[in-house]
Amino acid sequence: MMRSNLWAMVGCLGLGLLAASCPPAVAAPRHEDDADAPASTGTELIAFEAPGCRYCPVFRRDVAPGYPATRAGRMAPLRFVDINASAAAALKLARPITMVPTVVLVRDGVEIGRIDGYVGRDNMLHILNTLLPRDGLVD
Repeated sequence: MMRSNLWAMVGCLGLGLLAASCPPAVAAPRHEDDADAPASTGTELIAFEAPGCRYCPVFRRDVAPGYPATRAGRMAPLRFVDINASAAAALKLARPITMVPTVVLVRDGVEIGRIDGYVGRDNMLHILNTLLPRDGLVD
């Protein structure tokens, strides 16, 4: 048992170092983890994270840099929220967040769709495109 805990810690350290070595996104996504965060209006994609999450750094590496240039990114800007922050409690979610990362598509602070867990960049964008209205924007 001690050995498996050691490998889990090594894995977390490796992902943390990998995330730290990745170049930042051109337009850095917002991260709201303070109580004074402004209320959101319009449509946005909120990525919920938590300390110790193994796939949150992978999501940031794989999705965040190119997201603003996609159809979904133009229609719903990406914002990161720590699951433990007060900003998370202010949103009107259909159900609690049970895993991270989870992305929630919101309009005027109300959930209109979500993707639980990290499903990969291409799958996530495909699902988001089915959740967003068709308005002539294409990738």
